[in-house]
Amino acid sequence: MAYADRNRQLKKVLEQAFGRGQVSVTGSRGTACGWVRVKIAYAPRNQRESQDLRSQVYQLIKAAKIEIGTYGYDDPGSDYGFGSKINIDFQPCREQADNWGPDAWRHHLDAQKWDELRAHEAAGGEVVS
Repeated sequence: MAYADRNRQLKKVLEQAFGRGQVSVTGSRGTACGWVRVKIAYAPRNQRESQDLRSQVYQLIKAAKIEIGTYGYDDPGSDYGFGSKINIDFQPCREQADNWGPDAWRHHLDAQKWDELRAHEAAGGEVVS
């Protein structure tokens, strides 16, 4: 399959999941030929949701049997590394976790607890960490 065909197929599959016009798929040229950058116009709640969505994108690609090449060597001793020739980007997370600040514990909340906490704060409730 040609890279352009692969990219069109990728866009079609991901637009079914994220909505028409919400996905941009760009192939690289030259020495980076074969690499693909996927940009999804969605801002995940936090880093955890971003990781979950990235995993879902990989599952959609696998289910659609779209072949994404790999780079490097599948050798633990290799200093070059190994991975997939795809970059998946979302918009910046809506909730930025401050890993060193007093609110770092919020980052570990699941989506439901996060929404409950936000509603509690919006109602003027005090939060004790």
